[in-house]
Amino acid sequence: MTTKSTALLRVVIGRGIVPRPSWIERLLTVFDVQRTRIDLARLGDDQLRDIGLTRDQVEAEIARPVWDVPTNWRRR
Repeated sequence: MTTKSTALLRVVIGRGIVPRPSWIERLLTVFDVQRTRIDLARLGDDQLRDIGLTRDQVEAEIARPVWDVPTNWRRR
């Protein structure tokens, strides 16, 4: 097995280094986060209640910096 395929196998099975996403992927994630937060802000109170959120929680989410995302989003 070549070195590259060995490293890829270790990443796939969760043992080893996780490759850093390219700058394009990071930029796309930033746009996704911003768009999602804008969509969330546009929801009405009834819609927020349906998904189990309050207006205060939404405001707190919108106030977060765009790079503050869940860990699993960073490992694309």
